[in-house]
Amino acid sequence: MKDGAFPDKYRWCKWILILTMIILSVRLWHLQIMQGNEMRRQSEMNRIRIKKIIAPRGVIYDKMGRVLADTRPSFNLYITPEDIKDFNQTIDGLAALLDLDREEIIDKLKAASGFPSSFPVKIKSDISMDELAKVEANRVYLPGAGIQIEPKRNYPYGTMMAHMLGYVSEISNEELKKKEYKTYSPGDYIGKYGLEKMYEPYLRGIDGEKRVEVDAMGREVRTLDMKEPIAGNSMYLNVNLDVQMVIEKMLEGKRGGCIALEPKSGAVVALVSRPAFDPNTFASGITKKEWRAIQTDKTYPLQNRVIQGRYPPGSTFKVLTALMALQEGIINEHSSFSCGGGFPFGNRVFKCWKKGGHGSVNVRRGIIESCDVFFYNIGLKLGIDRIHKAGDAVGLGKPTGIDLPSEASGLVPSSEWKKKTYGVPWYEGETVSVAIGQGAVWLTPIQLAQLSSFVANEGIAFKPQLVNKILGPDGKTLKTFTPVITVDMKLKKDIFRIVKEGMQGVVNEPNGTAYGSRIQNVHMSGKTGTAQSSTLEGNRNLGDHAWFIAFAPSEDPGIAVSVLVEHGGHGSSVSAPVAKAVAEALFTVRPEIKEAKAGASR
Repeated sequence: MKDGAFPDKYRWCKWILILTMIILSVRLWHLQIMQGNEMRRQSEMNRIRIKKIIAPRGVIYDKMGRVLADTRPSFNLYITPEDIKDFNQTIDGLAALLDLDREEIIDKLKAASGFPSSFPVKIKSDISMDELAKVEANRVYLPGAGIQIEPKRNYPYGTMMAHMLGYVSEISNEELKKKEYKTYSPGDYIGKYGLEKMYEPYLRGIDGEKRVEVDAMGREVRTLDMKEPIAGNSMYLNVNLDVQMVIEKMLEGKRGGCIALEPKSGAVVALVSRPAFDPNTFASGITKKEWRAIQTDKTYPLQNRVIQGRYPPGSTFKVLTALMALQEGIINEHSSFSCGGGFPFGNRVFKCWKKGGHGSVNVRRGIIESCDVFFYNIGLKLGIDRIHKAGDAVGLGKPTGIDLPSEASGLVPSSEWKKKTYGVPWYEGETVSVAIGQGAVWLTPIQLAQLSSFVANEGIAFKPQLVNKILGPDGKTLKTFTPVITVDMKLKKDIFRIVKEGMQGVVNEPNGTAYGSRIQNVHMSGKTGTAQSSTLEGNRNLGDHAWFIAFAPSEDPGIAVSVLVEHGGHGSSVSAPVAKAVAEALFTVRPEIKEAKAGASR
């Protein structure tokens, strides 16, 4: 072999070696100089984690300071994707151990895919002590899984006040995409119904965080530093828990709703809708099976019947018809019509509820005995458009503005409405039905409470308000809610006196339709109503709806009430007793309570 032949033959190896060294040097420079900070951060993240500390939601109190909603400690299961060694082992292991849906776990992990892999993803809330023990005992086989103790919303009274307080639930993927929820993360809980939703920005606290050192399994070794969370603001309601409990008991086992409010301010003293649901189910993490059961329940427990249920108001609507007939000069205090049990009009006879008739009836007696024929006559003379105008002026055709989401509008029809909706003219025979609260008139219980307040205040109605004030975590008042007038209608002198006398007679005179609900030592004024319903169950009609609106005491009203019992029959026997119980709870002291208080003072 000639000298120098070996180096010439393998000279290309030298250049490959030089090129490799250049490439490695450039890559090293890029990692250490250009991406040094990012690499350092990722290295730290393998050892140090930033964990969120959930802030407790604000406490909700009744007007006397009794707790209606607070928080309690809860054990929640999380998965940290970065710590998973074997995806199937961890996911399948948890699914089998805790009887979880594998696809639900995967969906939750996918929802958090836009976050760093060190971001813990909540898999199940409020696990039991038995489930906690299972997870801890098998942690070595479930890398990535962990338990965190966090505050959980708690409703001490369960189904009671469910439609008022509402509930919190885990934020959905769709909600996370919305601008108003840009500060939320997967697994966060938000108000989705009732006051919880309406006042979410106030009730939600400010989450804290802590920097912790973790081991190779992702378990905390020590806390490096911590930023404490700030609790949400507290709310004091106008609600009186004692009155709320009275109504809840009266409506137990029934379908319907009741609202009681102070006519001089609009402050809501109680609001009950039945049947109800347990908001704790949502706060603990409702399953798909549980959610389907609620959605398919034919009693519609999620519907707040007080603000969302629209029904024909029946004879309670006669109060408005009487007010407007007097205002328009169609009748006066002494005007009368003869009732023989029916009202011939066109080719049919509109019946009165009393087969034998009421004889000669004026407006006062027409209200007391709820004579249909009297109101057929004056309704026909008023005409549908004046009835519509009156309903609109009193606020019956639109939401009252109560501080709850998704309130429904009412409907007091007009000739224009029918033409626009159905393309046909209005017929006078339809006016006859509307005059007594039947036909195409649909109202919610809260709108009829407004009508009762309007009469009690003689032309003024206030916006119904549940919340009285909001306090910060330091106890300082952030916001106070003052009364807001929504209706201020001037009517002729003596009109309210005439109608009020009739409503007082409904309860306090022997021939009044709610005489059975009179109260000793307290005058209550009211109006019963029985509204026809065409709802069927199989081939059986479920029966009429029972209504009652009232205010008390008659001389100086401190409460206005609206009660509806679906398919309850007569308002006099089913709904009026509920209003009576409310008035008794507020304005009378039963002997046994008086004795109990005296014994306590001794």
